[in-house]
Amino acid sequence: MAKIDDIYIVNTSDSASYGVNVTEYPVEKGMPLSDAVIRMADTFTVSGYIIDKNPDNVLNKLKSKMENGTVVKYVGRVIASDVLITAISPSYSGNIQNGMAVSVSLKKIRVPKSPWVVRKTTTTNSGTKAKTSASTKKYHKVKKGDTYWGVSVKYKKNLNTIMKYPENPWPARFIPIGVKIRYE
Repeated sequence: MAKIDDIYIVNTSDSASYGVNVTEYPVEKGMPLSDAVIRMADTFTVSGYIIDKNPDNVLNKLKSKMENGTVVKYVGRVIASDVLITAISPSYSGNIQNGMAVSVSLKKIRVPKSPWVVRKTTTTNSGTKAKTSASTKKYHKVKKGDTYWGVSVKYKKNLNTIMKYPENPWPARFIPIGVKIRYE
């Protein structure tokens, strides 16, 4: 007995296929060059019988999942989650009373996970959004004669740290007047 989501199939055989795609480039003489191996999606085929009072309803459920691209889980001799139904082949014969023979092809997919994280905001008792803390970066506006060394002495900060800030791209001998130097 096999199960695709909530649909049962009396399976007679399960098969799986695993493979890779090797890229090849022709050369003038000899074998072609290969430079990459790309993993292909795993595929599964389930053959068996749908046994039900109304097998056409069960077949229509399977077709609906296939046509809508519903991600399903398959449990049988092979177990696979995150698979799509890619093909359904029903077969009607007179020797099956309450059902039909069916072959279902499945393909493993990788479901992408969003890299975005929802940022939680907290509310105070008054119902307003909590304020985010102000930036801790501090700047000095350059006047004629100012240097990185002078700023480091004035604010008691490390000279190398001030010069390494990305907001301070100017060379030590050519700091433009009027720009802001980050010192913290």
